[in-house]
Amino acid sequence: MTEQTPSKKLLIALIDHLQDAVFAIEAGRFVFINKQMSALYGFTEQEMLHHPVTEFIFHEDREMVMQRYRARQQGEQITNEYRFRIVTKLGEIRSVCMRVGIIRGEDGIVSTVGSLHDITDQIHTMSALATSQADIESILNNMPDVFYRTDMTGTITLISPSCQSVIGYAPEEMLGENMSRFYCDQADRERVVQAIKAGGGKARQVEACMRHKDGSPMWISTNAYIRVDANGQPIGVEGIARDITDKKRNEERLAELGRIDHLTGLLNRRSFLEEGEKLLQIAQRYERNLSVMMIDLDRFKSVNDRYGHQAGDLALIYFADACRDVFRKTEIIGRMGGEEFAVIVPETGLEASREMVNRLGRRLKEQPFQFEGQTIVITLSVGLVTLSAHEQSLELLLNHADRLLYQAKHEGRDRVILADAID
Repeated sequence: MTEQTPSKKLLIALIDHLQDAVFAIEAGRFVFINKQMSALYGFTEQEMLHHPVTEFIFHEDREMVMQRYRARQQGEQITNEYRFRIVTKLGEIRSVCMRVGIIRGEDGIVSTVGSLHDITDQIHTMSALATSQADIESILNNMPDVFYRTDMTGTITLISPSCQSVIGYAPEEMLGENMSRFYCDQADRERVVQAIKAGGGKARQVEACMRHKDGSPMWISTNAYIRVDANGQPIGVEGIARDITDKKRNEERLAELGRIDHLTGLLNRRSFLEEGEKLLQIAQRYERNLSVMMIDLDRFKSVNDRYGHQAGDLALIYFADACRDVFRKTEIIGRMGGEEFAVIVPETGLEASREMVNRLGRRLKEQPFQFEGQTIVITLSVGLVTLSAHEQSLELLLNHADRLLYQAKHEGRDRVILADAID
């Protein structure tokens, strides 16, 4: 059986069914193109055949393509695959990848044959991806908040450079570490995890305490969600954390200001009652001593009337400072209004508490209040009670001490009236 040589018609039909554009060139002109070549350029076969190849190459790439064409014709080792741009019939510039070779015929004619593959869309896509990647990197590199990504075990797989300015660690110091390592304690990390679970895979503005590299605590607010794969299976957590340390400190300062009497720096009435209830509950639970005193500055109105309200304010500040000098930090002192103050003395009975009041009185007399060269001696009327064996409320203790205070004022002021229990 003799081997049959494919006919020229069959070869052309096969070439026309290839996906790439195929061509042949002799003496710098097209001598063959397939249908895909015609479709790529938008020219008919008649419009391309026997025309110079340079007419169909983008002008900026012509010299490069023709130099390689001539070098290949002369037998030089030139790359057989490279990219350049072409111009279609409509004037559109498209990018192609060319594979090319040389055929030397017995008649001495040198033919260049090859194929073109349109890569315009691929280049545009890659360019768009590169631009998108550059945009993402630019955003991550310049955003003040910290973007992070962990796997389902909490191991950090990606973190933005802003982590260094926020928490003090460089990205390479955090990558591969478990996120829980950077929280103040495990409960703070668990708070974020539980918020994500409770939110069905998402959490917003969850506040938690983290530990800065220098050891100081800092606060963050996190928005996070669970990442899933193409099958909907969880693969990790992604989120953005914002430094809210200053905000938290301001909130704490405002909360503290809400507890403090703005003039004297002592507890205001509301905060004094809240703290007093806590001390009372402890004393009742463990059957310990606790004393309560109400204090009034004698004839304080005359200070305001004679020296003015500025002197009155300074006198109240002077008295508050004296209280801080005499009473221990375990005692709580509150301004109940005007020139009336209250003190709760835990772990202390009547006699020891009365001695504290006596020391306070001596302190005021030995270091009297001075105002514009005038010496103003301030004395106190005090009602003092102690917690009895049976249950008592703070309100009843304060009322009892208040009645004793007014008894002291009625009996001539500058004295302490005390009682063991509520009458």
